[in-house]
Amino acid sequence: MSFKIAGLITACLFAAMPTKADIGAISFKTSAAGMNALETTIGSNQMTLETWLYTDNSTGFFASNMHNDKGFALGFDGWFKFQLDGASIWIDPTSWKENWTHIACVADGSQMIVYVNGEVAGTQENTTGYNTEADGNPLFLGTAPWGNPCNCKMADFRLWSVARTAEEIKNNYQKQIEPSTTGLIKNFNFAEGNGDHTANLAEPEGNQAWCMGAIDTDYSWETVAQIPTNLRTENQTENSFDILWDGTDGNTWSVELSANGQVVDTKTRLTEKKASFSNLDKKDYTVRVKAHSFMETAFSDAFSVNLSTSSAITNIHKNISIVRHNNAIQIDGIQTGKLISIYTDQGILSRQISAEHETTVLSIEGFPHGIYFISIEGYGPTFKIAL
Repeated sequence: MSFKIAGLITACLFAAMPTKADIGAISFKTSAAGMNALETTIGSNQMTLETWLYTDNSTGFFASNMHNDKGFALGFDGWFKFQLDGASIWIDPTSWKENWTHIACVADGSQMIVYVNGEVAGTQENTTGYNTEADGNPLFLGTAPWGNPCNCKMADFRLWSVARTAEEIKNNYQKQIEPSTTGLIKNFNFAEGNGDHTANLAEPEGNQAWCMGAIDTDYSWETVAQIPTNLRTENQTENSFDILWDGTDGNTWSVELSANGQVVDTKTRLTEKKASFSNLDKKDYTVRVKAHSFMETAFSDAFSVNLSTSSAITNIHKNISIVRHNNAIQIDGIQTGKLISIYTDQGILSRQISAEHETTVLSIEGFPHGIYFISIEGYGPTFKIAL
């Protein structure tokens, strides 16, 4: 079996990935697939290995550093198996195969524990824990050092040099972990989306995990959940607005609305990339959105919505919406190509453009305060706005 060693050590020095990252996955599709995460040292008889996994009826191993019968191996042979040197736990996976499932395997020096989706699924007493004689050997994902690969999908792999508690596992298995958390040795979130390696978020300048086989043929990347981007408002009035965003189809979303540093409203389990807020005070607000799949992303960057300076506009045509927010005027409901002109109260033309879309946004940054008039070709009277 061939695999990529990182060549020179300097080949492993990549720029640190941001803490706030999308949630990705890797699919091991053929017997040639797998990843070599290179030399791995736990340095303790305590360890925790956890990952999200999707498999059907595949056999084979999906994580192992075993060498000369020392170390760990996780895989399937009808049942799920967590092997630590000569000790093993076997779990019937029938109820969770063909679903994304979180598996956590813990050794605390006296017992082995397997958690499935945050709940204890099996234990083995009177074990001595992880054998550090296995330290320094390569860690393989999607296969074992001797082969026997598992065709499966994997997301958010974590390896620890501590025995994580039941509470720690249950409270964090659906969230992205802070890479600097004590005891975290390796954390692969597979968010690159292309290429032949994934970064170790716990040590960005250390060893990465390198893919074996050919991209798209033997392995492929997937985006499970994207941190929402391109936040924008629609239908904004003096006391209401809709917030829209871009994200991964099939996710659900949570939206948080804040004012003066305090959360004033939340919306959860949204199935559309849109949330509506109404009956609001005239304040400056910020909006953040996060996505949910089997895991949740971090919140998006905060998006500002300024209702405190929204101006009433008189003489609104029944088919037209004109709203001022921040440093722009948004006009909805006019035909593409219609000429839009802004005049001062003294009749001086300040800006003129042609509508390119049904929604047109005009920047008013730098405009002096005062009364302005908006004239729209083919729509009768002018509209007055206070800036």
